[in-house]
Amino acid sequence: MNQRARMKPSLTQINKNCMITAEYFFGVFMRINRILLFILFLLLLACGGANPHIRSVTQGNVQAYLQQTPQAEEHANAGANILYSYYYVEFFSDGTSVTRHVERVKIFNERGRSFASQTIYYREGYQRPKILFANTIKPDGQVVSLNLEDVHDSSAYAGYDFYTDIRKKRFNMPAVEDGCIIEYAYEIRNLKPIINFDFFSTFFCRQFHPMEVDIMEIVLPRQIELKYRKFNADLTPEIVERGNKNAYIFTNTSQDEIIPEARMPSLRDTNTFPQISMWTLDNWETISGWYAKLISEQMKTDHELIEFTNKLISDKKSREEKISAIFDFVAQRIRYVAVLLGPYTHKPHPAYEVFQKRYGDCKDKTTLLLTMLQIAGIEALPALVPSYPEYFDKTMPSLTAFNHVIAVVPDKKNEGYFWLDATNETASFDSVPFFRPAEVFLINADGTYDFVRTPSIDSNNDFIQTDIKYKIEKEGHAEIEAAYLYSGKAAESIRRFYKYSPPEERKKFFERRGITVYKLNFGSFTDTRKPFIINMSGYLKNLAHKLDDDLMVLSDIVNFDSYQDITAATERKYPVFLNPSYFSRDNLTYIFPAGFKIRRLPANFFINESFLLREEYYFFKNNTLKISIKHKSNHEIIEPEKIDDFRKFARKIQAHQSAVKNIIFEKH
Repeated sequence: MNQRARMKPSLTQINKNCMITAEYFFGVFMRINRILLFILFLLLLACGGANPHIRSVTQGNVQAYLQQTPQAEEHANAGANILYSYYYVEFFSDGTSVTRHVERVKIFNERGRSFASQTIYYREGYQRPKILFANTIKPDGQVVSLNLEDVHDSSAYAGYDFYTDIRKKRFNMPAVEDGCIIEYAYEIRNLKPIINFDFFSTFFCRQFHPMEVDIMEIVLPRQIELKYRKFNADLTPEIVERGNKNAYIFTNTSQDEIIPEARMPSLRDTNTFPQISMWTLDNWETISGWYAKLISEQMKTDHELIEFTNKLISDKKSREEKISAIFDFVAQRIRYVAVLLGPYTHKPHPAYEVFQKRYGDCKDKTTLLLTMLQIAGIEALPALVPSYPEYFDKTMPSLTAFNHVIAVVPDKKNEGYFWLDATNETASFDSVPFFRPAEVFLINADGTYDFVRTPSIDSNNDFIQTDIKYKIEKEGHAEIEAAYLYSGKAAESIRRFYKYSPPEERKKFFERRGITVYKLNFGSFTDTRKPFIINMSGYLKNLAHKLDDDLMVLSDIVNFDSYQDITAATERKYPVFLNPSYFSRDNLTYIFPAGFKIRRLPANFFINESFLLREEYYFFKNNTLKISIKHKSNHEIIEPEKIDDFRKFARKIQAHQSAVKNIIFEKH
């Protein structure tokens, strides 16, 4: 439902709610009146003949404009108010385009001053930026313009291992204070499109700041249609004919800010937040045909690459062994270096060149991987991966949906696929590619395509197991013997972390937890088909709190998410997004000095919900406490109408956590 409709209650609604006061109607009237005045102000500027949306307020009556702007008291939660935002895109017949953006913001307090720092990103040689105007209007009406000498142009990623022609123009608005208005406008001319007339954007109808007027205008040659889809929004574009072009104008007004809540959905969640997605391409074949040709042209070999590949797989008997050997070489021996330079934004470098230089980014490494697999006689295909897999919509074709590429090999034995992410040096060739499933764009050699969903993690293969034995002394200190096992997908990040940590830093990871390390051994950093194992022995002071010679307490040894951030809030507007976890098994053993007994053994605890599996078992014999825990969280969305039931469930978990917070042991 559009905010504007919500602001105008019907007679039926009024009759249902006798508590609506005159103050409410006055507030609504005043805000609508401000919007009408803003629009009237633009119409007056239009008399100049140029685009009225790209004009500074300093060309009109500044004092009158200031008087109509919202006050900080009207938006207690906001640091600023977006008075006016205008985004304009026009495509020309040759596929080039121009983008213009105007932003006008009233700063209420220090929380809104981040708007005063702005960065314009552009690609040198491919885009041409220009600042049209930038002014600060002080509360007394004084105008302070940005000095263009204060605009700093530099490489966007200086200091990063990144070959790129992306640059940035950065500036800070002058004379910013509470109650001032900042405005700026710029344009970017897109000189060399990757795919002609490929446009995709999302018009978000709500933001984290209040917004008075928000306009998006897309101008296209008449033969190019703008497709759009509305999600929880009733905005319909005005379509205006301008010669041989059509302008699609989306206008949104009077939107309150989104008040963030714990574990709320992303702004991209179409089930929660109103938005409009728009695109221009008619089909995915435009992309698949283009990319298939782009990749195949760069799968170039030379004698050295062919000879090396054949030698690499010479002693490998099975197809899987060959895939594993080639993948391990590319993932582990070809260094990842991001390359977004010149024509190489999506075009990979020739395979033999990547092999010679021993570095490249995802498209380079994938092209080399595909080429080496081809030399080995193994069919493999590229697959584009969405930037936001959970929000990807395959009914909206656009190259801008993707930011990654992997190789996919059909698994003929199991009628599935091997998912080869050549940028992941700690992955096994037969592991799932991502923690969460994603719909990838598989590109066939003939330029056709398929959408294929990657598999979910498997608790039988992707898990964490911890076995720790504490031998507690009479003073409460303890000797520790610990073994950590990370299997499958769960091993990748921890293997990489320790691989790139110096030996002394590896020890410090445990020392920061108060453990004096005696011995520390690691499994293989390169044999990714095996679980990653850490064995550690050490000493921990004050594991148990000694109250006197006959009394000890173990505190906070059983911890997990009890959703306190959800239960603490008394109101909830948005759904709760619960994130998944790997399956884990913890086996904990606490050996006390002879004669100590547990005062009260905690009861076993079980949860088996769609979003949470947890089992806790407690055993005590002689002087030894054993705890066995199984845990797995799953992705779940808790809708607002079910929050009360969820809170009741969460409070039971919190009560259990309190019950095992302190476990008392007595000497008999």
